[in-house]
Amino acid sequence: MSLRSAFILTVLITFCIVSALSGLSIGCCLGFQRYLLPDSNDVFLTIEITDTDGEVATYNSLIGLGEGMTSLPLFYMVEDGKRIITDYDISSINANITKVERGYDMLSPKRKLAYRGCSVLMIALPAVFSMAGILLCGFFFYRHKLNRPLKLLSKATEQIADRNLDFCLSYGAGDEMGRLCRSFEQMRQALDENNRELWKMIEERKMMQASIAHDLRNPIAIIKGYAEYLQMNLQTGRLTTERTKQIVANVDKAAKRLERYTESIRAIDRLDELEISRSQTVLEEFLEEVCEDFSLMAAGEGRRLDIAGEVPTGVVSMDTSLLYRVLENVFNNALRYAEEAIVLSFELKNHIFTVTVTDDGSGFSEGIPGEGSRLLMPVAGEDGHCGLGLTISRLLCMKHDGRLELCNHPAGGAMVKIIVGV
Repeated sequence: MSLRSAFILTVLITFCIVSALSGLSIGCCLGFQRYLLPDSNDVFLTIEITDTDGEVATYNSLIGLGEGMTSLPLFYMVEDGKRIITDYDISSINANITKVERGYDMLSPKRKLAYRGCSVLMIALPAVFSMAGILLCGFFFYRHKLNRPLKLLSKATEQIADRNLDFCLSYGAGDEMGRLCRSFEQMRQALDENNRELWKMIEERKMMQASIAHDLRNPIAIIKGYAEYLQMNLQTGRLTTERTKQIVANVDKAAKRLERYTESIRAIDRLDELEISRSQTVLEEFLEEVCEDFSLMAAGEGRRLDIAGEVPTGVVSMDTSLLYRVLENVFNNALRYAEEAIVLSFELKNHIFTVTVTDDGSGFSEGIPGEGSRLLMPVAGEDGHCGLGLTISRLLCMKHDGRLELCNHPAGGAMVKIIVGV
């Protein structure tokens, strides 16, 4: 039941209870007044009577309001010291009403006070019941519909303010407050997920910086070593021309490695600003173009490209340029280490597109498949091609709601799975 319906129902029930109590209280007060003054609608008449003989007497009579009087039922006369009750026909005498008194005036002071008190209560009690009903209605509605969810939301807000997202907000009501609590819980889950992703990104950045520092150490150490070697041997004149040329070539090779590292790191930094541009793509046409390009690349290196299984068909939503870049990076890495052939296989299931690239080389070195969750892959070759190339590919897969998995094929060779959401 919604809050509006619950509030209306609570008000109606309160109104019925207040009306019943008010009616009961008024009825009780009226009953007590009738007990105090059963003839409250009657009046006492003081009548002066003059008969045909000219004699005058007074007579008291109790009659109801609005009633006519055709005879004097009781008349007290005094003869020889005795009262004689005589009935007279009102038509034979002259009677004048000299005084009119209500029945209330005949009550004792205490009964008058009680009678007036009942009249006051008949007005005051309904007002008191109405005010009490409003207060109790509001208290009941707040206690049963608002108090618990507001406390839960307040506590959850304090938890978030204290940077604690490790809690669960649960309130199973189906009204507006229940929907608000569920929306708040969804917000908490989103914040928790974003927070975890942020910490994960920070940790990955730290690992990337540590890995880059480690990878840059080798070429820097080489250049530094050759510089010290030259300083020690130039003065002695023991350096031959051939040895000098060899040292220069090695220093140049180390410098080029540093240059490639620098460019790859810049490329990684630029990936943070890369936006995914999805479009409706006919999958078989895209894969046909990819296979044709890769076949030419493999033939140019004296390798063979094989396609395993069937090529999936259908229209999918993906960024073709981004996926082509990932496939190209992974394929070039496989092409570098393959001996004879590279095998591509494709799978499309539940809007998840998977490309598996397998080569027949020596496979990944020990420890690299286990590092598949790291942002920066360990370096497999001296030029750093495996590490930074796969790092860029993995970041691009993450941009496309996917991941990159590394493993060694049971029959030998390296196997890389490119998994993206389409």
